[in-house]
Amino acid sequence: MRVDAMNAPDDIHVDDSLWPLVHVRYLGVPTTPQVEAYLARMTSFVERGEPYVSILDSLGMTGMGPPQQRHLQAAWKKRHAEQLKVLNQGTAFVITSPLVRLAVSTVFYLTPMHSPYLITGSLPQAVAWAVQRLEASGLHAAAERVRHEYGVGASRHAGP
Repeated sequence: MRVDAMNAPDDIHVDDSLWPLVHVRYLGVPTTPQVEAYLARMTSFVERGEPYVSILDSLGMTGMGPPQQRHLQAAWKKRHAEQLKVLNQGTAFVITSPLVRLAVSTVFYLTPMHSPYLITGSLPQAVAWAVQRLEASGLHAAAERVRHEYGVGASRHAGP
């Protein structure tokens, strides 16, 4: 489902309906309270104690929030680093804006990624990569659900 970025309100949509895939869509220019709510939601996923893969999709993002938001995200990553090393099986970043790529690079500099990641401008490529990470993590049924929902290639996993 694509959201019309020109008419969408500023927000961060977090979809975990295909858990253990978490698809986060940034729309417009999210406010600091929206970033705080997003981080609280991500904390709830970490607290589940289950492995997951995420897609952070900025295709609907129209600008950057204040530096405080990036500091909040960096602090969150630092606070949850040990859990993320174990639980986060990978993150695909869908980024077309050079400014947003710079912000992500800055966050990675402050708090390096402890799990595999991909930076791409294509949502289908991000989904295909996320499916590969689910498969590599032994989450075959979840990978198949994601394939079906997003219409990504045939299953390469044989067996139950």
